[in-house]
Amino acid sequence: MTAVAMAGALAVSACGRDQPPQVGTATIAVADREALPPVAGTTLEGTSLDLADLRGRVVVLNSWASWCSPCRDEIPDFVALADASDPADVAVVGLNVSDAPSAAEAFADELSMAYPSIVDADGALLRTIPGVPPSALPSTVIIDRQGRVAVSIVGQADPQTLPDLVAQVVAEP
Repeated sequence: MTAVAMAGALAVSACGRDQPPQVGTATIAVADREALPPVAGTTLEGTSLDLADLRGRVVVLNSWASWCSPCRDEIPDFVALADASDPADVAVVGLNVSDAPSAAEAFADELSMAYPSIVDADGALLRTIPGVPPSALPSTVIIDRQGRVAVSIVGQADPQTLPDLVAQVVAEP
């Protein structure tokens, strides 16, 4: 029911407009999980990051853009999640989509995003993520320790359930 209520509330707030996003949260059973395709690139800070190097940790990959209002609203929740998480267990990573570099850097500085964000200038990486429409912003996937998508969130993440969703994936054997 929560996902249905969230879907209705978020239907008008998702920034991806190429197709109507299927807004809401989907938890994927272990047996049904797809491997995340390769997600790698240069971060806003200019370093290289490959999510495959984070295997063994739960990865929370949040797609955002500086021009996306719901993204601005949810980023403090991801900052809090990153600050509260044990880095040996959880890595929070941003995916900055279709954004001007200077705007993205200013946005990240303004919102104190201390975690890395991979630059996806043309949205090509976002289009490969299972369970997420090709241009859905904001969107988030929680990736299990084996590199498979365990949870997909299309639209703004619910700050009340996000930590619990991450904790459930962390607790998996």
